[in-house]
Amino acid sequence: MEHIERESMEFDVVIVGAGPAGLSAAIKIRQLAIENNLPDLSVCVVEKGSEVGAHILSGAVLEPRAIN
Repeated sequence: MEHIERESMEFDVVIVGAGPAGLSAAIKIRQLAIENNLPDLSVCVVEKGSEVGAHILSGAVLEPRAIN
């Protein structure tokens, strides 16, 4: 088996999912880092969808009255 070299990046915090909870967590962590004089704290948000929030409604059961 050949040796495979992979690229890697290091982060202080990794959040999985760019939905409302993931994005708000990332924002709050950065705010706290700045307040506590840690401006170099790195936060990474990983999303499997093609764009932020792509899976918010996927497979969900919705009450259509609000949309109508």
